[in-house]
Amino acid sequence: MCYHVSQQKTVEQIKIAFHKPIDNRELYRQAYHVNAFEDPFQPVISNWDAAKIDMYRWRLIPSDKTEANFKANTRNAKSETLFSLSSFKDYWFNRCLIICTGFFEPHLVDPKKPTHSYYIKPKEKEFITLGGIFSPWNGIKTYTVITTPATPLLSEIHNEGKRMPLVLEGEKAEEWMAPPKSMSQQRMAELMAPYENDDDWMAFRTINGITNSYTDTNVPEVLWPYEEKALPYTDLPLFRDLEGSK
Repeated sequence: MCYHVSQQKTVEQIKIAFHKPIDNRELYRQAYHVNAFEDPFQPVISNWDAAKIDMYRWRLIPSDKTEANFKANTRNAKSETLFSLSSFKDYWFNRCLIICTGFFEPHLVDPKKPTHSYYIKPKEKEFITLGGIFSPWNGIKTYTVITTPATPLLSEIHNEGKRMPLVLEGEKAEEWMAPPKSMSQQRMAELMAPYENDDDWMAFRTINGITNSYTDTNVPEVLWPYEEKALPYTDLPLFRDLEGSK
């Protein structure tokens, strides 16, 4: 699943890169590691007004719920069940793009030991846009990140859950911003497909503790390769096999 991202850029750099004004910019926090379980505000473009960026809070809360009585973990939504689950089915047409600079996934080595942490970011781009849906709630907007089955690379990294965030770029990202209720569920389901090209990613093991709420991982080292290995993901079985076949 996707509960951890990075926000390396300043709010002004985001504004310049996306050529859009930013509302509620005081809510933005530049961070090495953003933890969804802290309910942070993140920069989002929505199909309610795709001409601007606004700050939405991570964890979708249905409009008719209060935070005190809503206990569901709605920080992620599986693409396969988004149209049917009660927390999401009324909001599927409220589509959004969540801006970040990278994301983290756990890698299980031994069930009896803590997972390793991997950082994934684009090789050639400064930002990623993740697909999500949102709900207006209590005067703010709240969102969830949609997840899909993982690609081969992400399956090797996130080897226990084998999920990854929905990444949308180019024409697919533009189509995702179609006005509410102007897109069919069938077409939306087609857009919610795993990312097509693993070669676009740089992925490496970083310091442990990303999923440990008792460890402060909002530190520069979280974006560095573990023990300064240039490409630690080549230690994974998939990449050992590829190296051996050359």
